[in-house]
Amino acid sequence: MFIRHGEKPADDGPPHGVNVHGEHDPHGLSVRGWTRAGALAALFAHAPSGAHPGVVRPSRVMATEASDEAKSRREVDTARPTADRLGTPLEDGHSHGEEKEVAAEVLSKPESTLIVWHHGTIATLVREFALVNASDVPERWPEERFDLIWVLTREPGSDLAYRFSVVPQGLLVDDRGDVAM
Repeated sequence: MFIRHGEKPADDGPPHGVNVHGEHDPHGLSVRGWTRAGALAALFAHAPSGAHPGVVRPSRVMATEASDEAKSRREVDTARPTADRLGTPLEDGHSHGEEKEVAAEVLSKPESTLIVWHHGTIATLVREFALVNASDVPERWPEERFDLIWVLTREPGSDLAYRFSVVPQGLLVDDRGDVAM
């Protein structure tokens, strides 16, 4: 399962980004982003549910780590509440540009995995998996959408192939119910 980080601060003016202590942080989540991170923890802790087909309780939680080039901690801040609630370590040892390595690591351990990745390269990461419907994967994660879950489900009868689908989160007021890209 793949998600984008929670909502980010505006480029100029409110909403501002804050860190886990509520202090101003331009690389942090907005208050709405923190709210989404908490709601996601509940969603994954109570998965599966009929409202979110294909979404399961993750055994692993991975997130993009901050780097000198990409200073955002939003992926880690979005993933941490889920990892903490599930009592699993947060794996944040990969950065942008390591999509091939992340896919190989996920495939080496056949466990349900939640990956919180930078939206600009989630599509690249998803395409590293053998997909029976690769043409359904959008070129990019939609810039304005924070309320989606991209799901890979094993194709019946195959240990290697997956089917891609998109599930709306439906967690916060104003989340869209569609999966339009």
